[in-house]
Amino acid sequence: METLAVGPEKKESNGGIILLRHGEGEHNIEKIYSSNPENPGYKAVKLTEFGREQVRETSDRLIESGVNGDNICKVIVSPLPRTVETADIVMGKLQVARFQREIDSRAIEANAGERDGQKYGQYKDPDFWFPEHPERFGGESRSEIGKRMESLIQSIVNDKNCELRQQYVLVVSHGGPLLLAQKFFGFGDERLETAGYRIIPYAQIETVMNSQGSKAVSESK
Repeated sequence: METLAVGPEKKESNGGIILLRHGEGEHNIEKIYSSNPENPGYKAVKLTEFGREQVRETSDRLIESGVNGDNICKVIVSPLPRTVETADIVMGKLQVARFQREIDSRAIEANAGERDGQKYGQYKDPDFWFPEHPERFGGESRSEIGKRMESLIQSIVNDKNCELRQQYVLVVSHGGPLLLAQKFFGFGDERLETAGYRIIPYAQIETVMNSQGSKAVSESK
């Protein structure tokens, strides 16, 4: 199973979508599910100090890749504390204005249902990111996660306020949802590490959207 610390460094890329996973959170250390404030067992978590340092280092890498406040159109963020904290650090480093941040529930963590707040290791799932039969405990299926992430991508592509040829939209989310977003764009099982990112360049977005039978990026502007 591949992991990906940071996305490809493509200085020649002029715009696109950046998928960024939050930095290491307290739940990563405790190995517990923390997914939805509406679940009774939900435990709000923050970034660890190491997680904050990861995000600062990732911000530096983005700057080195040519990404900054001048070419970021907006930042879409999962509503959970660890993603909001991650976004705030990145936006501060890249000098992105606060009004450019949008909280979007479609980017939230995979819902763990009744398992929220519990250690995921106790369930012995082959893949704790995507447990088997999530409907049995009120969890969210892989298909459900994929559909909301595709909806989010579609809304980014069709946003006439962002010109993806020259600008970036940064999406700050979680491991499972971002994996499915990457698969939508044709990548395999490359899983982002905490504070890892992948840049999806404009040309690839246009190719994928056209192959999906969706309105072309060039037609949506």
